[in-house]
Amino acid sequence: MRTVALVFLVVSAVSYDLAQEAELNVKDVTERMQRRYEMIDDASAEFVKHVKLGFSNIEQTYAGSLFIKKPSKFRIEAENETVVTDGVTVWLYSPVNNQVIIDNYKENQNSISPENFLLNLPQNYYATLLSSEKTAKGKSVTLKLVPKDDRAFVKSAKLFVDAGTWVVRKIAILDVNDTETTYTIKDIRLNTSLSDKKFIYTPPAGVEVVDLR
Repeated sequence: MRTVALVFLVVSAVSYDLAQEAELNVKDVTERMQRRYEMIDDASAEFVKHVKLGFSNIEQTYAGSLFIKKPSKFRIEAENETVVTDGVTVWLYSPVNNQVIIDNYKENQNSISPENFLLNLPQNYYATLLSSEKTAKGKSVTLKLVPKDDRAFVKSAKLFVDAGTWVVRKIAILDVNDTETTYTIKDIRLNTSLSDKKFIYTPPAGVEVVDLR
């Protein structure tokens, strides 16, 4: 599920003092993200999703909200779709189709989810530090990921990180269809004790329900 990539963005917020450090490397970046991730129980944020379709160059932009809770729970609400999972069942609501699809939740090992990226990066991805530069707000880092499995749906991803606060502000994903999907994140809120009820979805009255379980 491509939307799971968005989950990684929010849980990759980390705080670290770089005042005494002159240079970063891939290991620095990923280890600090992982340490902070282990301290996060839940998170929420607002986002903007921009999609450029590879086969037609058509571009679409959507705004939405994201809620996540360990382990494997998330809810993504956007104007074009709502995706909810409690880690066991996943609901996908399409307002355009007036339809809710229900299925068992399955996480592909090559998806850019928090667990797979942060805990299994050496096994699943080649990582390269593209840039580390000073900005008006501090230091900015760009990290590129390429799945080691050449059958993966994602061809590559770029993470744009504010070093110092270690908030991932943007992720740009290129898939096998040459579609570019960019998520820009704002208003991140961590450890607010989100209820498990947030990750259960009740289909609206009158919609078609397709249960694939």
